Amino acid sequence: MRVTTFTAPPLKNNAYLVVDDSSLDAAVIDPGLAGQKILDSLKLSGASVKFILNTHGHADHTADDAKVKAATGAKVGIHEVDAFWFDRNAKSGRPYLQGPALPVKGDLLLKEGSEIKLGNTVLVTMHTPGHTLGSAVFYVASEGVLFSGDTVMAGSSGRTDLQDGSPAKMGFSLKRLYRDLPADTRVLPGHGPETTLRRESWIADLSYPLIR
Repeated sequence: MRVTTFTAPPLKNNAYLVVDDSSLDAAVIDPGLAGQKILDSLKLSGASVKFILNTHGHADHTADDAKVKAATGAKVGIHEVDAFWFDRNAKSGRPYLQGPALPVKGDLLLKEGSEIKLGNTVLVTMHTPGHTLGSAVFYVASEGVLFSGDTVMAGSSGRTDLQDGSPAKMGFSLKRLYRDLPADTRVLPGHGPETTLRRESWIADLSYPLIR
């Protein structure tokens, strides 16, 4: 599995191109406004994008879903609880975007345990509410990699003071990841540098609702 990271506006979002080496099937995770960068890179990689996966519905992560879908024919996936954000973002992308996002629909309404297969690479959906009600992460057990969106980041978590955020649910989600996944799991977040669960030992000491 090859992973290429693209950093893009509006909030230094990390977008990921995940390519299965055996098949060259690919997925884009949280394209944000990195759509053109990703499409340009495909000309060199020879990969074929089959899926556009969103860790949650905020417009800073989903802004170029429609653009990448139009260019590749890929299916758009999001946890079923956050699917309503697509319609909302098409009316107004604020506070993340200056205007509405291009309209797009979810082709795959994901749930806990939903698998996305790219050749020999399997991404498993884990429902991790807290940042939004439908926040999710994508775990590749064979590679020890977690695409964590705005759930866990280096030294912090995603905000819980926005609409549908929940400090209590965030605490539960963080502890679940820290408990259930291997300590050396590489964490590729929605913002900021990559980390490992071992480095995020502060999660083990959470004993209060996480509000930020």
